[in-house]
Amino acid sequence: MNSEALDGINVVDVSGTVGTGYCSKVFADYGAQVVNLETESGFATRRLGPHIPGVSEPENSAMHAFLSTNKKSVVATDLSSDVAKRVLQEADLILDDGSDWDGCNQSTDAIRSSITWYGKGGPYSDFVGSDMEIFALNGMLRGIGHIDGPPIIPTGYQAQIIGGASAFIGSMAQVFGKELGNSLEPVHVETSIYESCLCFTDVGIVGAYSSGIVAPRMGINRFPPTYPLGVFPCKDGWIGVTVLTPSQWHAFCKLLEMDDLSQLELFQSAIGRLQGIDIIEPRMREKLLTFSAEDIFYRSQKARVPLARVPTMEELFDVDQFVERNAFSLAHSQHYEINVPSVPFRLFRTPPKFGGVVAHLGAHTKDYA
Repeated sequence: MNSEALDGINVVDVSGTVGTGYCSKVFADYGAQVVNLETESGFATRRLGPHIPGVSEPENSAMHAFLSTNKKSVVATDLSSDVAKRVLQEADLILDDGSDWDGCNQSTDAIRSSITWYGKGGPYSDFVGSDMEIFALNGMLRGIGHIDGPPIIPTGYQAQIIGGASAFIGSMAQVFGKELGNSLEPVHVETSIYESCLCFTDVGIVGAYSSGIVAPRMGINRFPPTYPLGVFPCKDGWIGVTVLTPSQWHAFCKLLEMDDLSQLELFQSAIGRLQGIDIIEPRMREKLLTFSAEDIFYRSQKARVPLARVPTMEELFDVDQFVERNAFSLAHSQHYEINVPSVPFRLFRTPPKFGGVVAHLGAHTKDYA
């Protein structure tokens, strides 16, 4: 057995989006050779924030560092250049953003995997995508925020990362299938970021379709039909609360000395507790302020109530379970060394790399000259 799960697989990213970058990151962290085939100005991810203080462009993007550990960087003028052809000839898998990449498969029988915002067909195919637009269209934004205000828009690149993870699954299956001789024809895998992110609201979509009822926005920390569910302040720090089953509710009430609420018939279901929110929430908030976040977290673990400590940014890298699980690892180059999230999908007999080198723009061009 190889020491790395995907050793021997060659992947080329010709677009350098967050979606293709994350898809290829999982390949790279599990041992595949990944080449970022970049233009002279570099991938667009090299200009994404947040930026690393004291480091100049195009090497100062922390987002690019997160996406690009353990990858090669090769600069080519275009995909028809000799350098690009040499890179593509070695590829088992080529990742792109769905553009018409002339010459992309002319000299190789590699599998092509395109990650686009909305796919090639359908009513949204001509839209110019963004993460916030995806969350608006899949229904996530509507229910989050103050009742009378605008919705709260998630920050960052979450939708694209979900698209990249989905594309990894389909792309890896096709690569393995080809190795097993299951396909002799050219394969083109297409992944829609929008369709990938429907996983966040699939239950709500089915419920709304079946019932015709659209749930109203109920305010901060209110996500029907589950209650209590959200992040609440403690004496010091914050705690994430999820109480769903009757046994969890009874144990939670005992922890917070709210036994008088524990056995009320209405509160034996999550939807019933949601109806009694004006009774439960003031009591719960008052009691949580008497505990430290760390104390209530460990108490809840013993009581089998799924509470989660929510660290501040300053505390993030020192949380014991994050340290134990290698949740963060070092991405480094000749210019910096920063902590980035480690790949969350773990195999144990063939574990992934944790962190690694981030190649500067064109670092490996000479290998293909």
